[in-house]
Amino acid sequence: MLNPLAPPDPLLAQVLGSLSAPGTGWPAGDTDTRRWVRKTGRYVQELCLEHLVHRSILRRETHRFLGLLPYHRHPAADPALSLAVRDRFTAAEAAGFPDPRSRTLAALVSAVGLSGAVARGGLRQRWAMYNLVTEEWTAEAVHRNVRQDRANRNRRSHISGGGGSSGGD
Repeated sequence: MLNPLAPPDPLLAQVLGSLSAPGTGWPAGDTDTRRWVRKTGRYVQELCLEHLVHRSILRRETHRFLGLLPYHRHPAADPALSLAVRDRFTAAEAAGFPDPRSRTLAALVSAVGLSGAVARGGLRQRWAMYNLVTEEWTAEAVHRNVRQDRANRNRRSHISGGGGSSGGD
């Protein structure tokens, strides 16, 4: 039986600790990744946001929808920080994402559908980033879940009567 050491990051250790032990998950002793992501996704997202707010990378703003329902936004606490990140991404893009870390980042950016917002190299660069999705298992898993969430959202929208033709077809 494999007994890996806990990662040094307490947040990562907490998230990984929520996975079932090998041989004890469902079905047939395997951890069903999609089920785990769907079950714990919001919890992990909230943990990560809280961690980033605590580290002063993001700040939490509370607003009210229609003056009644509270919701939170998490803008960057320091705009210079996001500019530095964008500059690093642009430099990696210009170099063709030469190292594993930059390739993984580019693949994840593409997997969640943000390549058009951050890529400076136009359509050719967005396609290059999209092709990286199939090379990185994490990005491919994220892409699959994003597609599934969109399909579920569209299905719910059509069932509830919110869907319809947008015209022009």
